[in-house]
Amino acid sequence: MSSTDTRAHAVQERDVEVVHGDDTTLWLLADGGHTQQALGANRIRLETGVDGAKPHYHADSSEAFYVLEGRMQLLLEDEVLTVDKGGYVVIPPGVRHAFAAAPGAVADLFVTLVPGVDRFEYFRMLPAIMRGEVDDRTLHEVHQRYDVHFVDSPRWEAARGR
Repeated sequence: MSSTDTRAHAVQERDVEVVHGDDTTLWLLADGGHTQQALGANRIRLETGVDGAKPHYHADSSEAFYVLEGRMQLLLEDEVLTVDKGGYVVIPPGVRHAFAAAPGAVADLFVTLVPGVDRFEYFRMLPAIMRGEVDDRTLHEVHQRYDVHFVDSPRWEAARGR
């Protein structure tokens, strides 16, 4: 199957776009346009203890995480839990969540978002966003466009030692 086939999307590792951030690597596997908006899929590797995403929710998307290697620390509403290798979590729309590599561990994750929205452009921007290089107005517009709504979570900040 080629990525131009309207029935299916297949991509080889050598052809995957990779986005590098500070202590993170993100493989862009399938965007909404690749899957007729069925889903989006990525792989993200967070080095030891590194934050993935700040507390947020998606109004229109479910997000699922499968832990390929290591341990993920996860916020679900006000509960913080750890998910080990082989663990799987599905987060429905509207549920506040955050994720990170657990303290002392890496987290290599396979992530899907349903329905598929074209988010690759957002993921390409993430290193600049994380470095604070995107102005507030643009950041707000980007988050609205890609259904990423940030929230405060004192529980998450405490769990992450801040």
